[in-house]
Amino acid sequence: MHTPTEPQVGRFRYNQPDGRWWWSDEMFQIHGMEPGAVLPTLDVLERHVHPDDRDRVRTALDSPAQPGEPAAVQYRLLQLTGDEHVVTMTAGPSLGDEQIEGVVVDVTRAMQDVIASRVNAELNQALSSHATIDQAKGIFMLGYGIDEAAAFELLRWSSQQRNVRLLTLAERVISAVGASGGLGPEMRQRLDDYFFSSIFADRPLSAAPGSQLATRFSTSGDAPTLSVAGPVDLATAGEFAAALTELARRAPDAGTVVVDLRGADHVGSAGVSALSAAQRRCRANGVRMRVVLGAESRLAVAGHGLDVLEDEPSAVRSR
Repeated sequence: MHTPTEPQVGRFRYNQPDGRWWWSDEMFQIHGMEPGAVLPTLDVLERHVHPDDRDRVRTALDSPAQPGEPAAVQYRLLQLTGDEHVVTMTAGPSLGDEQIEGVVVDVTRAMQDVIASRVNAELNQALSSHATIDQAKGIFMLGYGIDEAAAFELLRWSSQQRNVRLLTLAERVISAVGASGGLGPEMRQRLDDYFFSSIFADRPLSAAPGSQLATRFSTSGDAPTLSVAGPVDLATAGEFAAALTELARRAPDAGTVVVDLRGADHVGSAGVSALSAAQRRCRANGVRMRVVLGAESRLAVAGHGLDVLEDEPSAVRSR
């Protein structure tokens, strides 16, 4: 008797000249019948085969015309109880061409185990992916003072902009932060303050309003101008890029546009990347893009090939 962890194997013989069949006890059991309950025939076998699979089973029984060349087919077997099992039949000639001999193996349990293993693996991968993405979101939440939804949107937007899988991007962020040695002394001190305030405070600390990016369009001379105030970093990169796109749309043919960043608190790598991309688009359209910076922001854009204007944006008219 087979155990639940072993595939059930039934044997059969089919004598082609007179159409006589022989089934082993296990063959009857695979079909959901007691051994010897019916006289095995081709018709009995086919009645237990799913209608969509019957032609393939008949071909497998008829095809082994030469010794040493067995045929195999996998099909759905319908038991008397109505249960559907998946079985594999292998049949080959014996005693010349007159007799077909073969086995039927019930692989239902094995396939269920494979499917269960695959589902578990995918579930574990999904859980691992969520944990990795959550870590990256936590980094952004701490660094930019934003909530979980905003942190995820930042990751999603960056993933789309650079055509990098979300999980891959999250892994890179975590790796980069880990390789950097963590936060600097000032940020460590602030984190200590946050932590101990959370332990000893009678009620949760109220969230401070996050820094917002403010943009304003005007005209300096004949040049459309985008004035920016607030942080120009990864948290505001999407809004900044959209404003740059609108500025380019307002540009006259073969004219000049100005990006005034003197009111920016900070210009980070994401802001510089957005500026560089906007400048390339402007050049392709025959438009010159000039950037006005505050003294503290000039270092951030150094070496990026941006057209930096060191005085008032109104000077564009004379240049």
